[in-house]
Amino acid sequence: MEARDELFFRLLRFALGTEENCPKMHLNEWREMFQIAKKQAITGFIGSALKNIGGDVLIEKDAKSKDSFTDLIMDWMGEVVKIARRNQKVNNDVIDESLKLESKGLQCCLLKGQGNALMYPNYDSRTSGDIDVWVRFKDTVNTDGNIRKIIKMAKNVQPNSKASYHHIDIPDINGTPVEAHYRPQFLFSYWHNKHLQDYFIKHADEQFNNKVKFGDTEIAVPTPKFNIVFQLSHIYNHLFHEGIGLRQIIDYYYVLKAYDSLSNKSSIDWDKQLNYLGMHNIAGAIMWILTNEFGMPKSWAIVLSDKGRGTFVLNEILQGGNFGKSDKRYHFSNSAFGKNLQRLQRDCRLLSYFPSEALSEPIFRLWHAWWRYKHN
Repeated sequence: MEARDELFFRLLRFALGTEENCPKMHLNEWREMFQIAKKQAITGFIGSALKNIGGDVLIEKDAKSKDSFTDLIMDWMGEVVKIARRNQKVNNDVIDESLKLESKGLQCCLLKGQGNALMYPNYDSRTSGDIDVWVRFKDTVNTDGNIRKIIKMAKNVQPNSKASYHHIDIPDINGTPVEAHYRPQFLFSYWHNKHLQDYFIKHADEQFNNKVKFGDTEIAVPTPKFNIVFQLSHIYNHLFHEGIGLRQIIDYYYVLKAYDSLSNKSSIDWDKQLNYLGMHNIAGAIMWILTNEFGMPKSWAIVLSDKGRGTFVLNEILQGGNFGKSDKRYHFSNSAFGKNLQRLQRDCRLLSYFPSEALSEPIFRLWHAWWRYKHN
């Protein structure tokens, strides 16, 4: 890890509250910190911790450098304000979309995104994205038949929507993209995915009934226990697709914090549970990142940390940025053929660390092409 990355993690720990003092840096280093924060889509999260810092965090003492630093912080605070306003808009969109879906006889559970932001000390600081909502017909199970009905309902409103194994795009709400999930997430391995889908179905009722205050209303969000599994599967899946960024790891930090704070926390054998679901390797990697780089208390860890896999995943995060958008290691075209070659290259690189998913991904991709043809 480069020196600038080590500095950035010191700054990140300060924002998380796991390091007491903000690091002192040169002006060019502060500029680099701003660029890394933007690359990782955590400008608002870091920026919210910088609101009250003084000029003593700048090493240079000359007037020109101080003025440039002030300008930089003002630009950063401008981003913080824009992110907060965007969050307020998307929160309203979540409420409007939930009411609209419920009027069609669907139950909703908000996944990730604005639901994750509720766990943050300053929920307006998290960079918002699309709206992901888990849906089902009221008090039913998402069987294959019910999933086909949800897809048909979506296509009646938006005929050009393309269904994938776990979600379908539905019309934007006030310009905010929306994904309706009939399955929260998936894995490539047939057996591990079967176990994961069984887990989702078994715990679905609790999630759809876990209402929390959201603005002037209430909305269902996953429980911390469910989020440990669901959001880990989300991280794992995106590691094999576009890539993941620090925003998703910060989310998981707050998932574990919420779980640790439960007064009725049940004694779950997470080693056994995650082995059964095929996610123990990625869990160990994330635990290493969180305890070693984020300063997370080791008592929050759900499995033993895995330094080898953790170092590899951290390098993927730093190289690719938010959802891999800054990854320069691939030079294939944007055609279907080029994207398939990119996937195969990524599978090969991940094979020695996560063999089950890497070997299963090409097979799943072929099966998924047939599934999409059948449902679209």
